[in-house]
Amino acid sequence: MSKNRLHRYWVVPALSSVLALHAAGVLAADISVTPPAGGGFVVKGQGGQERLRVQGTGEVYVPGLSTTPTNSNLACYDAGTGQLTQCAAGVGAGATGATGATGATGATGATGIAGPTGAAGPTGATGVTGATGASGTGATGITGATGATGVTGATGVTGATGPTGSTGATGTTGATGATGVTGATGTTGATGPTGAQGIQGIQGIQGIQGVTGATGVTGATGTTGATGSTGATGATGATGSVGTLTTTSNTAACLANSAGTVTATCSSGNVVSGGCSTNTPLTNYLVSTRRSAVNAWTCGYSCADANQMTAEAYCQ
Repeated sequence: MSKNRLHRYWVVPALSSVLALHAAGVLAADISVTPPAGGGFVVKGQGGQERLRVQGTGEVYVPGLSTTPTNSNLACYDAGTGQLTQCAAGVGAGATGATGATGATGATGATGIAGPTGAAGPTGATGVTGATGASGTGATGITGATGATGVTGATGVTGATGPTGSTGATGTTGATGATGVTGATGTTGATGPTGAQGIQGIQGIQGIQGVTGATGVTGATGTTGATGSTGATGATGATGSVGTLTTTSNTAACLANSAGTVTATCSSGNVVSGGCSTNTPLTNYLVSTRRSAVNAWTCGYSCADANQMTAEAYCQ
């Protein structure tokens, strides 16, 4: 049995009333209406509006169906007899899927549950069997207006807090952010303890001869002391060897707003001392100069702009 849904609930009592009148007529005397060709059987309201139309070809129309209130119950009908019935379990459940291809006609299903038996009326005379009308599909009714939104239900009691979930996996380390702008120079810290005596530097270049000072006042002549005895002449020491210094340098780039280091390494021997220089000493500051290895001298700079820095190692 094929079950088709009707989407408005009040068609059930309307058609049931017509069927009840028709059933009573069968038991007493059938009321038979044969409309003219192209016409139909019409039931109208007080204002002349059509309430029910049955065409001579079998189509049934309920024009006012779309203005009735909505209802959650469905009604089905038997495709063979046109009988209105309750829908079988599962009919109309779930969201409407996409329309599939038309399948082959299935076998006739089991007969639905019979409705309650009405009161027995008097047996009417058997009417003349009418001619079978042509089978036709009725036009789809107008979609009814959306019903008013129901009252919001009371808020339910808050459920107990669930157990804490397990700790999620540690995310990947983000990319290193861009170097920030160099901060303002902090206040000078307290003077640290004096470091250990460094290696003696090489002999510096002789400075310019200073101006001869004024002749001081001649002091009083002291008493001549007694002449001491002449000491023994000591042995002449061995002549020491004269060391040779070589200079090694290395130059590297220092990026703007960053710290940089450059190291000069002796090609032979050990480093005795070293030096540091840059093209822009007013903006690139020397922050360290040290013997970083027995044969290397390292310079450290804080650079405000991009420039070159040079380290020199004095080797022996």
